Amino acid sequence: MAGRERKYGKKKISDNVKAGVFRWWIAGMCYFFIGFGTQSGIFTDPLDMIFFLGLGLGLATLFLYNPVAYRMFDIVRKGKIYNQSYFERSGWKNAVLKLSEILKNMVLVFLVYVTYQSINILLERLLHLPEGTVTVPGEPIGFALIYTIFYYLLTGLMDTVVEMRK
Repeated sequence: MAGRERKYGKKKISDNVKAGVFRWWIAGMCYFFIGFGTQSGIFTDPLDMIFFLGLGLGLATLFLYNPVAYRMFDIVRKGKIYNQSYFERSGWKNAVLKLSEILKNMVLVFLVYVTYQSINILLERLLHLPEGTVTVPGEPIGFALIYTIFYYLLTGLMDTVVEMRK
C-alpha cells in the first residue's frame, strides 16, 4: 500500500507546465476567434489585428486565464510561488497591473507579428519568391506557440529587472 501512495502522491506534470499549456490554448483560441472571426483578420493594415488581438488576449488573460490558473495551479517563478501575490493586490495597484497586462499583450502580439514577417521575408529571399509572398501564414497553433515563448521570455526579463532593483 505504501508504494501506491508514493506513486499517486507525486505530480507527473508540474503546475507550471499545465499553466503554460493553458496559456498556449488561450492564445490560440483568441487568435482563432479574432483572426478568423472578425473583420480585423482580413484588413490589410496589421495594426488593426495587433490592436484587437492584443486587447482580446489581455482581456482573456485578465478575466479567463488569471482567475482559473491562479486558483488551480501553484505557479512558481524564480523559486517562489506567485499565487499569493496575485490575490493580495487591491485598489490602484491592481488597476495599474491590469492595464499593464493589456499593454504587455499588445507588445507580445507585435513581437509575434514581427517574427512572422521576418520569417516570411527570410524565406522569400532564400527561395527567390516574388515580393510579398506569404510562405508561413498566421494560424492559431503557431501563433500561440510563439506568443507563449515570448510571454515567458518577457516575464522572466521583467522578474529579473524587479529582482535587481531590490
